[in-house]
Amino acid sequence: MHRRKIQLIAGTTYSVSLPKEWVLKNRLRAKSEVLLHEKNDRTLVVSPSAMEEKKLNDISLEVDEYGANIDQVLFALYYIGVENITLFSRKELGKDTKARIRKTLTFMSGTVIGYEDKQKITIKVLLDKSKISMDQLLYRISLIIDLSMTNMLEKLDLNEIKINENEIDRYYHLIAKIVSLALIDSSVLHSSGIQHVSLIPAYFLIGKRLENIGDNINHLAEYVHQAKEDLGKNKQVLDSIRSILNQSIRPIMQKFPKSFEKTGLSEIKRIHLAIGKIKDRKIADYLKDIVRYLVDIEEEIVNISFYNKLIKDNLL
Repeated sequence: MHRRKIQLIAGTTYSVSLPKEWVLKNRLRAKSEVLLHEKNDRTLVVSPSAMEEKKLNDISLEVDEYGANIDQVLFALYYIGVENITLFSRKELGKDTKARIRKTLTFMSGTVIGYEDKQKITIKVLLDKSKISMDQLLYRISLIIDLSMTNMLEKLDLNEIKINENEIDRYYHLIAKIVSLALIDSSVLHSSGIQHVSLIPAYFLIGKRLENIGDNINHLAEYVHQAKEDLGKNKQVLDSIRSILNQSIRPIMQKFPKSFEKTGLSEIKRIHLAIGKIKDRKIADYLKDIVRYLVDIEEEIVNISFYNKLIKDNLL
């Protein structure tokens, strides 16, 4: 840590000197530009302007080098904020490769194909990351999960549940993008509402567990449809799951007016006992996994609640 006194120059400008070691390490000299970013906790972050110039906005990749992994490579580029992606083949982009690329783009919010021919596809990411709220993303996923569970209880519609699952996956990848950018861009950290880097793992894990629940509900719905089972007789368990999910996400939206208290152990045991009485073991296993994911979510929300208290008390 370095301590400096503020100097007043010509009665109008305040000045603070920079540590010589830091200036030399970053290859700066007199008249070099530095970036100043004010954080929500009133601290000021100083960084070399070259850091902003190093941001990767454009990339060109030969698809043949990545084969079946091209979809995951696209997600990786999306997560780190690349805005212009060119995919090409020295021969020709195969039909299966193009289909895989298009399918991947359906899970990447804000992406469009700007140009395409036999050998090349250019993808543009038009998303305004400064307007993405992490709290809203989690809340939206919880609403979709609730809709899918209601669907299974009332009149099972597999097509609607599949649409819901795809939407959840799209939001999950957007969460992964925002938390990745928040690690390297303090402006995204604050515009997303995460506030502090210590909260990033918790937000990501909540998003992942919500995505796991969405997948489980989709698999459960497919099995129930195939086995011609009626989930109505398990309504009490599903209602308990919906209640826990709603009670968990609500404090995030309310900015934690008080410390979050997770569902009591006795209530979790009661739900497990009810699941244990379900004769169809596949249904029971799906529901058991969903409860396990909910417990994981609540543990991370406890962490966020506590860290938020530290932030409010200016201790973090």
